[in-house]
Amino acid sequence: MNGYAAAVVSTALVVNALAGFGYRVYRRRHGGPVADVWGQAVLGVVLLAIAGGVAGAIGWARWVAVGYALLFGVIVMPLWTLAVLIPSDPRALDYWFTATYWAALATIAVAGIAG
Repeated sequence: MNGYAAAVVSTALVVNALAGFGYRVYRRRHGGPVADVWGQAVLGVVLLAIAGGVAGAIGWARWVAVGYALLFGVIVMPLWTLAVLIPSDPRALDYWFTATYWAALATIAVAGIAG
């Protein structure tokens, strides 16, 4: 993986880790479950570890990142959008999070495969 692609993938993984955790804390303040915060914290740590692996040129970390992007982009986020976002009377921040998270997933997948 070239240095530019590794930087793009690593940055997008960090964006997803931070955006996901921040959003879950926001949702918790508005009545969301605490388990979502803990789950996202664990996922965030995993994403940061993958980002470190990609940035450190560990070859298999690239494919773990691509697998994460495809799994969440094709299965998890569509289900989350239908089951959680739409029924929850979304606000601007909800839309911002969804768009940012999905854009970062697309970036990870494309840069990871192309890199």
